Amino acid sequence: AMSAFIEGPPGGARTLPDAPSANVVGELRGREQPDEIVLLGAHLDSWDVGPGASDDGAGCVAVMEALRLLREAGLIPRRTIRAVLFTGEEYGLAGAKAYHQQHGREHHVAAFETDYGMGAPDAIGVGGDEGAQVMVPLLPAFAQFGIRRFRPRAFGADVAPIVREGAMAFSLLPDGRHYFDVHHTDADTLDKIRPEDLRRN
Repeated sequence: AMSAFIEGPPGGARTLPDAPSANVVGELRGREQPDEIVLLGAHLDSWDVGPGASDDGAGCVAVMEALRLLREAGLIPRRTIRAVLFTGEEYGLAGAKAYHQQHGREHHVAAFETDYGMGAPDAIGVGGDEGAQVMVPLLPAFAQFGIRRFRPRAFGADVAPIVREGAMAFSLLPDGRHYFDVHHTDADTLDKIRPEDLRRN
């Protein structure tokens, strides 16, 4: 993928020429239907003025931890679970475009993105009313971590090309009341992430 590096203060934000960048991709191969992919995504880059702890560093940690926890528990999924840390989300979705170009012909059955901070667990977005209703019987399993509901809307800019081609959409929707207090500012720092919220998410 190609993405630009943006330089922040003291000179102010300015766009520099494109430079090489890369997505990070890792997976747990499925035991029964390995060609069916469940994608877990977050983005590596941050807005130019801050380090991007909530947008989207914590999301990257959550995605990596999902795979680590599955391995640690000795669980081998039926389908392949692929973690993708996308580059260039803040700058033209370069990583999403490159991923789609390279992997778009593969059979993605679901795409789950976390890019809405890492507040206390609240909801999981599910693409469409029907999908959200199908998930309702699973709520008790999620409730132990603080998830209170499934919302019938899921969005992720990086996984959008995969969703458009038929993958079921999911997104992590933590408590977002304070997300925009720091979003795209130099206040988006690690001290804003509560370790217990991150652990539960």
